[in-house]
Amino acid sequence: MIDPAQSVTGTTVPPNSDRPGVPVTGQYAEGLQMFDFRRYWHSFLERIWIVAICVLAGFFLALGYLARTPKVYQGRTVLEIQLEEPVLVPTTDAAMRMRSAFLASQEALRTIEQNLTNQTLLSRVVRSEGLADDGGRALLGQSIVGDKSPSSTQRNDSSQAGNPSQSASGVIPFTPLEEGLGRAMVGMVKATIRLGTRLIDLYATHRDPAMAQRLAEAVGREYIRDSIERRSSFSEEALRYLFQEEGRLKRNLQKSEAAVAEYKANNPDALQLGGGTAATGSQTGAGAGAGGSRGGLVEDNLQDLNGKLTTTKADQLRLEGELQQVQQAGNSVEALLTIPSIATAALVNEARHTVTQLEAQITTYALRYKDKHPRMIAAKAALAEAKDKLRTAVLAQPPILRNAIEQVKATQASLQQALQDQKGVAVNLNRTAIGYQELARQAETDRALYEGVLRQIKDTNLTKDLKLNAVSVIEHSPLPGSPVSPRPTKTIVLGLLAGLAAGLAFVFGADALDRSIKTVDQAETTLGLPVFAAVPDTTDEGPVGRIRRRSKALGSSNYRVVVETPESPAAEAFRNLRAALSLLGPEAERKVSLFTSALPGEGKSFTSANYSLALAQQGYRVLLIDGDLRRPNMHKIFRFPDANVKNNSEKSTAPGVTDCLVGETDVTSAAREIPPGEFQFVDENIALTGNILTAAGGQLFVLAGGRRAPNPAEILAGPLFGQLIIEAAKLFDRVVIDSAPILAVSDTLLMTPHAQTVCIVVRAAKTPRPAVRRAISLLAKSGIRPGGLVLNRLRRSRGVGYYYYYASHDYGKEEGAYSRSYRRGYGRQSKSDHEGNGA
Repeated sequence: MIDPAQSVTGTTVPPNSDRPGVPVTGQYAEGLQMFDFRRYWHSFLERIWIVAICVLAGFFLALGYLARTPKVYQGRTVLEIQLEEPVLVPTTDAAMRMRSAFLASQEALRTIEQNLTNQTLLSRVVRSEGLADDGGRALLGQSIVGDKSPSSTQRNDSSQAGNPSQSASGVIPFTPLEEGLGRAMVGMVKATIRLGTRLIDLYATHRDPAMAQRLAEAVGREYIRDSIERRSSFSEEALRYLFQEEGRLKRNLQKSEAAVAEYKANNPDALQLGGGTAATGSQTGAGAGAGGSRGGLVEDNLQDLNGKLTTTKADQLRLEGELQQVQQAGNSVEALLTIPSIATAALVNEARHTVTQLEAQITTYALRYKDKHPRMIAAKAALAEAKDKLRTAVLAQPPILRNAIEQVKATQASLQQALQDQKGVAVNLNRTAIGYQELARQAETDRALYEGVLRQIKDTNLTKDLKLNAVSVIEHSPLPGSPVSPRPTKTIVLGLLAGLAAGLAFVFGADALDRSIKTVDQAETTLGLPVFAAVPDTTDEGPVGRIRRRSKALGSSNYRVVVETPESPAAEAFRNLRAALSLLGPEAERKVSLFTSALPGEGKSFTSANYSLALAQQGYRVLLIDGDLRRPNMHKIFRFPDANVKNNSEKSTAPGVTDCLVGETDVTSAAREIPPGEFQFVDENIALTGNILTAAGGQLFVLAGGRRAPNPAEILAGPLFGQLIIEAAKLFDRVVIDSAPILAVSDTLLMTPHAQTVCIVVRAAKTPRPAVRRAISLLAKSGIRPGGLVLNRLRRSRGVGYYYYYASHDYGKEEGAYSRSYRRGYGRQSKSDHEGNGA
């Protein structure tokens, strides 16, 4: 029970929030945004007929394309590109090396690939194959120019008239028809490089398989022929130029050699500085031989003297260094032996050799004799004598070293003087040799150029008539047996895929544009609130449909599915709602429940009425308050006698919520009790008996809207509504409030502080998500956290009806649970129980 001493607005009925006065966080208004594969899958199943139509349309379009498109055949020739140009004789020509380096690169393959589809080459193919003789009919499959047309005659005449001049110039231009057919062939020919190889696949397509084969062969053949012709033409041009250069260089060489010979005759001493007849290479005779014997005499002498002087200076430095070591060593034999010149002296080497032999001999005797043996004594005496000789030889070397230094100095002085004299001679001859060296270098340059041109002429003359090329045909085109286009299988598959893609795009596009909430998962994910119950749409249910039609005929309500069709999924959904709300917390904190919606027509009155009926069937004393003072509906749902009187008329005399709020009556007087027969399990086939009853003590009272309220918002804002809820909570076990839409009027926001549980009713596939988010946001700003959602009128058709993927609508049907055949099966119930224990 509720403590009357508690405040009405804040603590009498605890607000529906974890912390009163704290707004709901954004997660309840926005929810979690994530990819929902299940939703898209069932959206696809819902509109699968659209996808089927699109796929069928794609299939027929593909068939139409196959019927209208002519067949095209393809010929294929394979070309191989070698790494270098084939040659008969090895050559060191730089141009050939550059050509080979280019052929080895990937750029060469791409260049050849592009040239195979060149319009000029294709025009050559047209001319060589005679494809223009018939006006292009064989190539294009249609008549371009008539056989006797004036233009054809004029073209042939002009071509014949131009042939003499064209042959004389060596270049035959293409006719306009050949150029046009060449442009037409560009779309028929395609070249492709095989990845990782030096092979090029050359394709030619045509409606005639024989023509496709012919074109593939002709293009490859003409490319090779054109390459050979261009190479031959280049060689001929090169030969003409080389012959001209050969004559000019020969004359220049003769002039240069004559100038050298004349200069040598006038200045014979010029050869002493070097050069001689080797510079010209063409002089002969005794004079040339004499000049050759004298060539470079001064220069050779200078080099020889410089070498000797350098060696002498090095020897002086080495000997002076060793002399310093001798002075530092003094009379120490061991130290003196480390000096190279002393260690390598003949006397020292001989004495050291003798000492070494005697030491080896003593070592051998020590193995056989003792120290006092005569041979040992003699050997040791000989060793001591040899060491004395070695010491004498070593100590005699320093004076010898000093004498050697003096000799080196004298030699160095004489060489220095000779070098100075030779330099003087070279300076005198230098003036004469300058002119000779210039003439000799010019002659050598002219000879090198002349010989290079002679080699080029020889190499070019050898290779000009070669018919070899780096491009060769390694696989000829076979006659195509089947068309490459159109391909029926590929075309039909592409048509089906295109239709499928269009259908999926339409389905998912429509789903993306649809802002409504369709499923339980989508509602919980989008809004961040739990769904207490998912009420399926009852328009397709057989029993409810019959009751609906019968109720319309009688002019009565058809909202009470919990009573009229207790075995239906909709009735089970309200029992689920009853169980879910009962688990939210202690019983004292869940007595007052308020049902509202974002927009009108969501089914909040329908939900409130059936939830109240479900509570009454469970044995509770329930009060259902019609809180929608602007459009009350409870008097119609429960068929009150004055249901036909409009609420906005003053003629409504039955008391209601408005009368309680203005103080003219109280809850006890205004609430109308619903007879037990109105909320027991009844339908058209079950008579009311004592065998089917609700839980003991169950009662349902309805507090209708009453008369018209001129200012409902102001009335609800006062303290009387809170007092009304307090009084109702004292008198009843459960209080259910049906309120107005949140976004339509402000009445609901004034009622929510007095409710313990707020449920938002959302109509599936209709209510926009932004509207529900806006309603939740308004509640959050008021410090109210909604307890959850009720998803109403959820369609059970294939696709969107997967909200019950975890349950079955037919579970327990015709087995006695809320069944219309209860009386027929009552006698057999015990047997069914025994048989159903395994379920």
